[in-house]
Amino acid sequence: MSLGVVTDSEASGEGARQPDDESELSPRQAAAAIFSNRLLGLISESMMSTEDGATRSLTLYSLAQHLELAYPDVPVSQSGLYRLIHGDAIPRLDLIIALARVFDVPPEYFVTGDKQG
Repeated sequence: MSLGVVTDSEASGEGARQPDDESELSPRQAAAAIFSNRLLGLISESMMSTEDGATRSLTLYSLAQHLELAYPDVPVSQSGLYRLIHGDAIPRLDLIIALARVFDVPPEYFVTGDKQG
């Protein structure tokens, strides 16, 4: 399976739960919101190639499978990715690094609020 980011547009923020006023966020909530927005954007922009040569949208299931095969020492599940995308959890450093490698972005992309990440 191969993954590729199709466009360079920024994440729309769908899926992440954020209060109307970002000053209400605790540091943990702010980190979860930044990470979830960035990961959701990368997933929504990504396509994967199937064995028969067709391409389709990346799913949490296929991302979890890919991570499990490519990085067996990094525990991850579809439900764990779901929690991350919805801002219900914050990722471990090893998962941030694995995702950065999969999506070909620097690890800082997932943890900084600036658009240059």
